[in-house]
Amino acid sequence: MNPSTTYTHSTNATSGTPIKRYITGHDHEIGQSIYVDAPELHYFPVPGLGTAARSYATTKLAPDLADDEDLKAHLSHDSVVGRTRQEIIVPPTKLNPHTGEMELGGANVINLDLDPGAVGHMHRTVSLDISTCVMGEVYHELDSGQKVLLKAGDHIIQRATMHRWINASKEHRARVIAVLLPCPPFKLKDQYVEEEHRFSQQ
Repeated sequence: MNPSTTYTHSTNATSGTPIKRYITGHDHEIGQSIYVDAPELHYFPVPGLGTAARSYATTKLAPDLADDEDLKAHLSHDSVVGRTRQEIIVPPTKLNPHTGEMELGGANVINLDLDPGAVGHMHRTVSLDISTCVMGEVYHELDSGQKVLLKAGDHIIQRATMHRWINASKEHRARVIAVLLPCPPFKLKDQYVEEEHRFSQQ
């Protein structure tokens, strides 16, 4: 990767306020940090809620930055962490059959744009999520019935949480950026917690 005074950044393909996503790299000849080309975010529809796009993802924790392996995987359309894929958790945490040890999956950064008045469905991923409201106001509701209002700059730490997102405004879009980190399997009420989607509760 060569340093340059010009580089591309990704933009939001939705009707909301454009997102600028920059990616850094290294000039391997002189050892300096540089900006590298970042393709446009690839948005996909989330029924009843709005649109989402993967900003970045890694195949494992800790990520492999040597020889730009993480960046190559993200830019590949064939990789499970490719920029056009729609999975929320990548790849899943799994047991290594050879060592018997649990291998953590990768991290995933998601941009979520909520349509005016949108009400999402209850869902859970087996992950630790750091979710930040960066535009508008959104309700974060739990299956217990508890609810909090997040304003721009507020964030919530989700620990394999059954939840849904609700746009507090019926006139304006809202945006949440979430960083999802995998976690080992664990039990709740003597049963393993699994990814779950309750589309009937919308």
